[in-house]
Order: sequence, then structure tokens, then C-alpha cells
Amino acid sequence: MKVSNNNFISHNGNKFVESLNEVSYLYGELVCRDMDKIGMRYSYRHILKPLMENKTLTQLELVNLTGQKAPTVSITLRNMENDGIVRREKNSTDRRETHVCITDKGKKMYKKVLNSLEKADKTILSGISEGELEALAGVLEKMKANLEGAVK
Repeated sequence: MKVSNNNFISHNGNKFVESLNEVSYLYGELVCRDMDKIGMRYSYRHILKPLMENKTLTQLELVNLTGQKAPTVSITLRNMENDGIVRREKNSTDRRETHVCITDKGKKMYKKVLNSLEKADKTILSGISEGELEALAGVLEKMKANLEGAVK
């Protein structure tokens, strides 16, 4: 597996930030490789979960839930429909409204995605104690809060 090339500005030699970046990259590579095997396009990730958690959603609800732009959701849904993962139907009383529901094929894909993520989680957490995970989670929460404050 290819290791990322983080030579673009090396975090001033901060080994923790470099390692964090590398772990994130490698975890993403592992997950993406498995997603490719099951036919899960990267763009489907935002839409699949809300559809599994709800019986049916409108395209507008998906836009609001995912935070994506309407044209992006529309294109993704078109691709998912072509792949047999979702079905879109016009509302019989309001033709402007399109309802989206997940197909049996989509439900099977979602189960495969969850299995793949569970496998990736076992890989990344292998050999790490509960205490180490708790300590790391605390540090990562503080880092996340620092970044959220800087981004806002």
C-alpha cells in the first residue's frame, strides 16, 4: 500500500501531526479500497446513511441533511438510480417534489459498507488498549475543538 507523500510543508517536524495525517490517509485508503470492491462510489457516502435511517426522503430533505448543494445531490442520485441503489418517484400531488427510497440492492450494499467499516476499525484499533483509546479520544476532542474555533 502506498504511503502518502506529505512532503509539501512538513508540519515543522511535528511528528504527532505528521503521524495523525498519515493514519488518516492510510485509513481512508483502506476504506476506499473496500468500497471500490463492493461498488460503492465515494459520492454515495453522504446519501446512503440517511436513506437507510428513513423510509423515504425528498431530494430537498437530502440536500438539507447532507449539506450538499442540490445539483450535487441530484447528480449523485441519478448515478445511484442507474446503479440500482435508489428509486426516485414524483409526488403524485406535488409534481415538483421527488421522493427517494433505497432499493433492496442499496440495503445490501449498506450492510456490506458497515461490515467493511467494522473490519477497518478492527484493523486500525488492533493492539491498542481501552486506556490508550480513551486518552487519545480526549486529546483528539481537544484538537477538534481547537480547529472548530479556528475555522469559524
